[in-house]
Amino acid sequence: MRGAITSLRRGFELPARPPWSYGLLCAVAISFPLVVGVLAGHPHWGGMGALGAYFTAFGDSYGKPYGERARGIAIKVLLVTAGFEVGSLLSSSPWWAVLVIGVVAAIAGQWQAVGMPPVLALITGFYLVPPMGPVGPLMLALGGILYGLLALSLWPVRRLHPLNEALNDAVDAMAGMLDGLDLPDEEWAERREKGAEGLEEAATAAAAYQGEKKADRSPDAYVQTLVRIFHESVALRVLRQEAGAEQGEIDRVVAALSAALRTAASGSSEAVPGALAVVAAFGERIQRLRARKLADPESLRTVALLGQVRRCLDRIAVAVRTVGVFAAEGVRAPARLPRFTWQLDSANEPEHAGRLGLAAAAAMALMVGTHEHYGKWFVFTVLLGLRSTYGDTVDRVVLRVVGTVLGGGMAALVLAAVPSDFTIVATVLVFGTLGFALREVSYAYWSIFATPLALMLTDFSSQLDWGAAGIRIALTFAGGVMALIAARVLWPRGESSKIQRLILDLLRTHAEVVRTLAEQNLDVLSERTDKAGQAADQLSESLDRLDKEPGGSAPEELRTAVMIARKLRDDAMLLGAVMRGAEVGLDASVVVLDAVADRLSATARAVQDNKRPPEEDAFGDSLAEVASHVDSLMEEAAEGEPSAVRRELRFAVAAHPALRTLGADALDLARSVSRL
Repeated sequence: MRGAITSLRRGFELPARPPWSYGLLCAVAISFPLVVGVLAGHPHWGGMGALGAYFTAFGDSYGKPYGERARGIAIKVLLVTAGFEVGSLLSSSPWWAVLVIGVVAAIAGQWQAVGMPPVLALITGFYLVPPMGPVGPLMLALGGILYGLLALSLWPVRRLHPLNEALNDAVDAMAGMLDGLDLPDEEWAERREKGAEGLEEAATAAAAYQGEKKADRSPDAYVQTLVRIFHESVALRVLRQEAGAEQGEIDRVVAALSAALRTAASGSSEAVPGALAVVAAFGERIQRLRARKLADPESLRTVALLGQVRRCLDRIAVAVRTVGVFAAEGVRAPARLPRFTWQLDSANEPEHAGRLGLAAAAAMALMVGTHEHYGKWFVFTVLLGLRSTYGDTVDRVVLRVVGTVLGGGMAALVLAAVPSDFTIVATVLVFGTLGFALREVSYAYWSIFATPLALMLTDFSSQLDWGAAGIRIALTFAGGVMALIAARVLWPRGESSKIQRLILDLLRTHAEVVRTLAEQNLDVLSERTDKAGQAADQLSESLDRLDKEPGGSAPEELRTAVMIARKLRDDAMLLGAVMRGAEVGLDASVVVLDAVADRLSATARAVQDNKRPPEEDAFGDSLAEVASHVDSLMEEAAEGEPSAVRRELRFAVAAHPALRTLGADALDLARSVSRL
C-alpha cells in the first residue's frame, strides 16, 4: 500500500512545463477525422481515421529532430496499417491471433523501431465489430498521414529548434555547474549529473543533424565547446578546494563567467567582455603576487595553485566567448531529407521481450472465449502495464488503473449529460490536448486523459454510458493484476547475473582512463572518461533495476563504488587539465598513475576469478617522492630561480593533491567491489 501511495504521489508531479501547443496539434489531428466522418454520415470511418492519428501520435517522438521524426512517423503509419489489417484477417481465427499477437508483442518489446502502436492496432483490428474491410486500414493510414503532415508542418521554419533546445539546456546545465562549485559533495554530484546528461542529449541532437564535424560552427563543435567547460569546471572545483583564502576571489570570477555564459547563449554578448575583463584582472593579480618574490612555502604553493586556477578560468572564458559567437551567428547544420533506413535498436533485454510476448498471448487466450469488443481493454492494460521490472510494473499499473477510473468516469459523466457525436468530438479535443501535452511530463495525467480518449475512439459509434465505462474499468483492473502476475512470475530476477560483468567494465574502463594519463595521451582522455562514465551509469541503472525486483536489494558497497568512480573521474579530469598546460612532467607522477591503473586492473582480474585482490599498496613511496619534489621546487623558487622552475612548481603543486586523492579513490573503489 505504501508503494502504491508513493507511486501516485510521484506520478502526479509536474517536473516541467507541458508543451500545450503540441497537445493541441495532436488533438486537432485526432478530432478532424471525427468531424468529417460525422458530417459525411460515416462516423465509424471518422473513428478509424482518428484512431490512426492517435496511434501515430502515440508512437511519435516529440522534441526529436524533424528528420528523425519524419522517418519514425512514416514507419509507424506503415506498421499500424499493416497491424490493423492482419488483426482484421485473424478475427475469424482467434487461436492464430493469440500466437501472432504474442510474437508481435515480443518483437515490439525488443525493438524500439517497432514500438507498441502496431500491436495496439493489431488487437483493435481483431476486436473490431463489425469488420470494415479495406476501408478500415485506408482510414487508419489517412489519419496517420494527417497527423504526420500537421506534426511536420513547421519543419521548414523550426528545423533547428530541437537542436537549439538541446544546446540551450546543455548551456544552462554548464552554468549550473559553475554556480555550484562551492556546494557540498551530494548537491555538486546532482549538478554534475545534470551537466553530463545535458551534454549527452546535446551530442545526440547534434549527431542527428549530421553537421560537418570540422566546420567551425557545426553542432559538434558547439558541443565540444561545452565539453571543455564541463571538464574545466570539474577541475576548477578541486583546485578551488585547495585555494584556501583565495576561494572568494575565485567565486567572484566564476560568477561573472556563469552570468556571461547564460546571456551569451541567449544571443546577447553584452556580459562577455565584462567577464573576460574580470578573468584578465584575476590573471594580473596573480602576476602581482608572483612579482613580490614570496619566500614562504605556503605563499609559493598558493601562487602556483592560482596559476592552475587561472588556466582553467582562461579556457572557460574562451569557451564562453565561443558560445556567444555560436549564438549570434547560429550553427551550421545542412538541410537534408531523412534517410529511411531501418534501425533495429534494442529497447529492452530479451527477457522482457519474452515476458511481454507470453503475457500478451495469455491475455488474448483468456479473452478468446468471449471475443467481446470490450476484451481489448484487458489486453491493452497487460501490454501497457508490464514493464521490465516488477517495481516499475507496480508503478505503471497503479497509475493506469487510477487514471482509467478518473478519466473514464469524467468522460461518461460528460457524455451522459450531453449525449451526441459532437459532444464526443469536443471531449476528444479537450482530452487530446491535455493528454498529449501532459504525456511529456507525467504518465499519471496521461493515463487520466488518454484512456477515455482511446475508449471513445475505438468505440466511436457506440455510447460510452455508465455500464460500458464500468466494464472497461473492471477489465483494466483485471489486466493490471495480470501484468503484476506476469512481472512476478516470468523471469523476475535476472539482474543479479549481470552485476559481475558491469563491475568488470567499471574497473577496466577506469583503469584505462588512468593509464591514458600515465601515457599522457590527452587527446583521447575525454573519450575514455566518457566511456568510463557510461560504464558507471550502466552499473547504477542495473542496481536500480535490482532494487525493483521481488525481494531484490542492491548492495550498498556497489552504490558506494559508483560514487567513488565519479570522484576518480573528477581526479582524472583535474590531472588532465594540469598536464595539458604543463611543459614538463614528473616521473614520480607517472609511477603513481601506472600503479593506480595496475591496481584497478588487478582488482578486475580478482573479481572475474572470484579471488581476493592483491594486498593494498597506498602508493606511499611515489607520493612521497612527488611531495619531496614539490618542496625542493619551492626552495628553488624562493631563491629566485628562473621561470621554468615556477612552471614546474605550478604543475607539481596541483598534481600532488590530485594524485593523492586519485590513489585513495582507487583503493576505496577496489575495496568496495572486493567486499561482495
